[in-house]
Amino acid sequence: MPLRSSVTRLNRASGFTLLEVMVALAIFATAAMALTKVAMQYTQSTSHAILRTKAQFVALNEAAQMEINQEWLTGTSSRQITQQGESWQIDKKSESTISPNVQRINIQVGIVNADTGQLESGVSSLVFFNHRVNQIQ
Repeated sequence: MPLRSSVTRLNRASGFTLLEVMVALAIFATAAMALTKVAMQYTQSTSHAILRTKAQFVALNEAAQMEINQEWLTGTSSRQITQQGESWQIDKKSESTISPNVQRINIQVGIVNADTGQLESGVSSLVFFNHRVNQIQ
């Protein structure tokens, strides 16, 4: 009989109980959910940074086009364009400066919802100074 009781003790001592396994699974599930949340936040942050970068390039392109075309803006201007695979709304506003040949241009760039055609949110803004080119007569 002593042989049988020692075998029973070995069987009871080896392995995990159901309660221990359930506690370990609960801890693992909690850690996995936290890790998933961090990964989602990282992905959202990265995609928003990419969107802001694209919007900044759209604003820089608009400022360059104004300089190339020697455009002098009076008041405000708004238009929608498609660049870099997105639809954007560009709002420009001119302000006078001390010099009559220089104006301050504020460019606001927002993303447009492709389904509704409505402006979702402003993403980037750029301020630059535009100058009049003297016409040689």
